[in-house]
Amino acid sequence: MSLDLRWLAPAAIYAIAPQCIAAKYMSVDQARTLIFPAADEYVAKPVQLTPEQMQEIDKLSGVAGRSPRQQVWQAISKGKMIGWFIVDQVIGKHELITYALGINVDGSVRQFQVIEYLEAYGSQVRYLNWRDQFVGKTIESPLRIDSDIANISGATLSARHLTDGIKRLLFLHQSVLR
Repeated sequence: MSLDLRWLAPAAIYAIAPQCIAAKYMSVDQARTLIFPAADEYVAKPVQLTPEQMQEIDKLSGVAGRSPRQQVWQAISKGKMIGWFIVDQVIGKHELITYALGINVDGSVRQFQVIEYLEAYGSQVRYLNWRDQFVGKTIESPLRIDSDIANISGATLSARHLTDGIKRLLFLHQSVLR
């Protein structure tokens, strides 16, 4: 009796192929609660950028926007605005990363959360110690990998693109939301 090894090839390929860890980590509502726990109301303020606004934000931030539409909410606590909540997407290496950014009324980063990550590698961008580097950053901050934001080995593109996306949203805040 001889063993036909051709039937083992699919199992061997599956065993050595990278396993996808793509996941939806939270809903938009859960991200809002994590970023603005004191908020008791969110007022939708969707943004439709003109071509001129997109060009200005791209130029100021040094980061090209993907779409003229932006999902934005004002976070309200006891009738007073406490910040802006924005949902955005950036490309990781090959797939989109959906994230939420909270911006305080003074224009500083409150926090950000990764909502959905579809890449096979690099999900370390979800880790609190990496995300906490952005807290307090403003448009005056360099917001550059290996400058004021640490890189993540194995997640270089995801880290860079999220950093760029946050930088672009800070300029969106300055140019349109203030």
